[in-house]
Amino acid sequence: MDPAEAVKRALERGANAALVTVKKVEGDAPSAVGMKLAVDENGTIFGTLGCDGFDSSGVSDALRSLAEEAPLESKYPWHQGAAISVEVRPYRPGERVQTPDREIPELLIVGQGPVARALVALGEPLGFHVRVAAGPDSPKVGDFDGFDGADEVIVATEVRDVEALRPNGNTYVVICGHDQDFSIPVLRKMIKSNAPYIGMMGSRRHTGALYDELKAEGFDDDAVAKVHTPVGLDLGAETPEEIALSVLAQVIAIRRGGSGRPLHLAT
Repeated sequence: MDPAEAVKRALERGANAALVTVKKVEGDAPSAVGMKLAVDENGTIFGTLGCDGFDSSGVSDALRSLAEEAPLESKYPWHQGAAISVEVRPYRPGERVQTPDREIPELLIVGQGPVARALVALGEPLGFHVRVAAGPDSPKVGDFDGFDGADEVIVATEVRDVEALRPNGNTYVVICGHDQDFSIPVLRKMIKSNAPYIGMMGSRRHTGALYDELKAEGFDDDAVAKVHTPVGLDLGAETPEEIALSVLAQVIAIRRGGSGRPLHLAT
């Protein structure tokens, strides 16, 4: 769960909670500006500041901030001059968590099927706000099996129904449907949005010419580069859950600026 959302839910339950946010990174500290850690009054933790050491310090400061009912700032050293600076803010029930919406990443799943359901199941614990736009051949809302974990589910009977969801610069789109008459027009609309990632499921046989077709239609290299098909990292995935994992691994790598390469000691 996203740390800011975790704080909101704690407040709704009547519990106090604190949010620790990275404000500055020095050197090669394993963190990034904007990373968050949420801690409620019972010590339940959501999120991370980048490593166990930072998280441990963050939890201590969060509990101290809650006890003193006052915000604080801290600096956590790493090594050889590397460190992070954090801001700790306590919240009580009734207060509003001041976190821009863009900080909460959104996973927009277009279509349905086993992989779509697996994406829903994995998306929420990874901190994504999950929305599903099932295709025109989908059942009525309320008949969806396996989408209980989604924040929103709609039946998209037309491309404009998906476009109306207004994907932004923090929306990661995965098109799971096999109806090309619907999926391809959705893809074209999503390319024109600010979404940084558009994954298109399909085999190389079905999607191999897609990039050339998009360029022939006038989409520039930057726009086409947002499209990933076949979708996901090469994990040798076979099951729907493994495929969903490979997709979200690719999404996280793009969102966080990772390479997707193995973390060998020599690299």
